[in-house]
Amino acid sequence: MKHTFSALLMMLFTSFAYAHPGEHHGGMLDAIAHLLSEPDHLAMALIAVVVGVAGARFFRRRTAARILAKRR
Repeated sequence: MKHTFSALLMMLFTSFAYAHPGEHHGGMLDAIAHLLSEPDHLAMALIAVVVGVAGARFFRRRTAARILAKRR
């Protein structure tokens, strides 16, 4: 049942993968300019940065706590 539901969801939402119809010509600078000029791309980049920073802080604190626990 779980696999059927997952497959159904994937079939329904695969059309969202084609967010930008047409050809994409240009180099790396065009791609960067595109990513920095679209609000939805900026939002996803911001979310990725926030999750990355939160993850780094979590693992640093966890590592520091384990080191302190070993010293006791």
